[in-house]
Amino acid sequence: IIEQGAGLPFLVSILSEFQYDGAALLKAQMERYARAGYTSVGVMGDFPVFPDAFGLLRRVAEADDSPVRVFVMDKATDLESGLASVNGPESARFKNLGVKFWYDGSPYTGNMWLDDPFLNGELMQKGLGVPPDTRGYPMIPKDVLAGLILKYHRQGRQIAIHAQGDRAIREVIDVFESALQAFPRPDHRHRIEHGALFPLDQLQRAKDLGLTISWHINHIHYYGEALRDDILGPDRVDRLMPMNDARKKGLIGSLHNDSPMYLAEPLKLLRTAVTRKTRNNALIGPGQAVSVEEGLKALTINAAWQLFMDDQLGSLEPGKRADLVVLSDNPLKVNPDRLDQIQVLETWSDGKRYTFPETK
Repeated sequence: IIEQGAGLPFLVSILSEFQYDGAALLKAQMERYARAGYTSVGVMGDFPVFPDAFGLLRRVAEADDSPVRVFVMDKATDLESGLASVNGPESARFKNLGVKFWYDGSPYTGNMWLDDPFLNGELMQKGLGVPPDTRGYPMIPKDVLAGLILKYHRQGRQIAIHAQGDRAIREVIDVFESALQAFPRPDHRHRIEHGALFPLDQLQRAKDLGLTISWHINHIHYYGEALRDDILGPDRVDRLMPMNDARKKGLIGSLHNDSPMYLAEPLKLLRTAVTRKTRNNALIGPGQAVSVEEGLKALTINAAWQLFMDDQLGSLEPGKRADLVVLSDNPLKVNPDRLDQIQVLETWSDGKRYTFPETK
């Protein structure tokens, strides 16, 4: 199973004056991922919080006893400042993928960029402090983004852009289209991250451009009712995370937890994608539900494809790296409402079974 989150998911915020063992912290987080069934992690923009974080991360990921591979994207702001998080040669367990941008923000801070305003009401104005009739805003001017995307696209890098609102996603697709027209490049696998209000009329366009999506389905699980009743309204929420329509268009999509903002729980992601139910069992956009098989692909082979690793990871085939998990139940046979109750019994990476000390 492959997790792809925004930010460096291994690093725990610790005040610099405290004494800590960075390598031990990283190993402990690797173990948490492996216990959850992950064998690979995509870091979509890195935020190191202690010195030589990436040197440590490389050494821990490449150690013989590491159960998890790491694939990292640099933040565009770091690259533009002359910084790079990942240096040195790539390896089978640690690799730099490309560059990450943020074009808009979050529905819970009022800066997800929308065609139509957020709802006006007590939660938005008093609870979240969002001014009335807010539509959000871009984090960077569109023309500046276009220039930077063309620059890194021409360098041959893979590009991932955080875009959640329908207006933000439409403009991101504009920018990708412009770069691809100016400098055609096959099999780039450029990514849109989260894709909350992906416009249905843009799915075919995204497919034609060769774009791919990683869905932040936790929006539905944790906040579905608030998004429906207080933030976006039922009409927009009915097409939130349109996984099924994207699948019908042939778009390849994955699921992610956006760790560390949310716990790494792949089977909970699977349940949400399949049932479209919140943690309180409210139904959100049932027409966008996918099958268990499609949900499993989004956690495995699709995610591996997005990392340019589908020739090695994501499925059990001769010649691949023999990653697998042993589960307590068959996801294809249990009641979909119980998918998140399936237990990970064993995690295997490169054909090696990893065992872990008992949790205290």
